[in-house]
Amino acid sequence: MNFAEAALLGLIQGVVEWLPISSEGVVATAHTLFFQSSLAESVSFSLWLHLGTALSALSALRGDAADAVRGALGRPLRPTPMVVFLTVATLVSAPIGFWLLTGLEGFSERAGAAAMAAVGALMLVTGAALLLSRYSGTRTRDELTWLDAVITGAAQGLATLPGLSRSGLTVSALLWRGVERREALTLSFLLSAPASLAAGLYAALDSGFHSSPEALTALAVSTAAGFVTIRALLRAAERVRFGWFVILVGVSVMASGILQALV
Repeated sequence: MNFAEAALLGLIQGVVEWLPISSEGVVATAHTLFFQSSLAESVSFSLWLHLGTALSALSALRGDAADAVRGALGRPLRPTPMVVFLTVATLVSAPIGFWLLTGLEGFSERAGAAAMAAVGALMLVTGAALLLSRYSGTRTRDELTWLDAVITGAAQGLATLPGLSRSGLTVSALLWRGVERREALTLSFLLSAPASLAAGLYAALDSGFHSSPEALTALAVSTAAGFVTIRALLRAAERVRFGWFVILVGVSVMASGILQALV
């Protein structure tokens, strides 16, 4: 991998991480097709790039992140509903995500071209979930409950599977719970930070990406692209609809996997 290729993968991660498209699925697919690597290697590199998007979320939403920290430290015995939500959702998602992540190694070696089709099929699930979330709720971060946290945390944990969009599933879960659209986006992006930091550090320790100049370049590009994308999406929160777009992407990825299997 040269610097231009690394920058391209970083750009893809920085943009699609915040769209209702699986960044892990798209980056892993691109890595597999371009570099003829195994799915396990491709997923590992995608997880490394999550470190960059975690930094972009904390930077773009620094005011909201600071409010959460003040709410946790200022009133540790009476945390705000947002602090409770972020804490519980993270604790719920962590064991689910870790279990799925450690199980990917055995799966990836056997899947071959069929895994590409599976990635596309899982993207269709994300697209269908978004199309079902047509209404816009009115609930704010001050009205969040434990049930909101458990449902959203479970959605984030399941999104460890390549092809399932973390942002797509968590935003959909919050919309189903009646949370206002812009609030749902903000909460989903904030919730991504702990999980993305953990995923990136896991990949760094497991694969040694932190010592590669090319991998560090990809990380820097993903951080910058993620910051710009988050700010743009929050401004367009009331107008963005991605359901059909995700379904079209899923169909194209499925077709790529089937074509690769036939060739």
